[in-house]
Amino acid sequence: MDSDGNPRDKARLDVLDSSERILEPRIGWLLGMKDGCALVDYPANSRGPLAARLAVALEAQVLARAIADRQSVVLLFAEGDPAQPLVMGLLQAAGPSSMLEAVLDETLARKPQEVEVDGRRVLVEGREEVVLRCGKASLTLRRDGLVVLRGVNIRTEADELQRLRGGKVQIN
Repeated sequence: MDSDGNPRDKARLDVLDSSERILEPRIGWLLGMKDGCALVDYPANSRGPLAARLAVALEAQVLARAIADRQSVVLLFAEGDPAQPLVMGLLQAAGPSSMLEAVLDETLARKPQEVEVDGRRVLVEGREEVVLRCGKASLTLRRDGLVVLRGVNIRTEADELQRLRGGKVQIN
């Protein structure tokens, strides 16, 4: 028994030559559970499914799904012994969320954006227009100088003088 309470066959380890040892990580997959150990396999394994210790804590649901999906795992091997795999983690499959992230990243990269914040002033610029929207209210600033303020009710307030200026002011 080693310090972790696992049986070790020192004689077997001594007869393993360097060509049989696996010193680098391998990608394998989960097959099931047996006696509290994960069963794994990996390419070029001639021994069949092997009991492996988990180096990461996995919730029962996550582990069950990983087994059902034969999810890929990263394997290391205790003392390089191919019969003593250690599951270091689950590999996340490229799925819809990865595709969605790629589309969003591409879309955001194409849109010119500039936001400058220095504690006193915030500058938001748009080439054609800037729209601030919240529910039924919106403020649109257009390149040609048109400002459109829309809302169910619009109220302006001033503690001091409030002016309306323009080449022409039309009320109603």
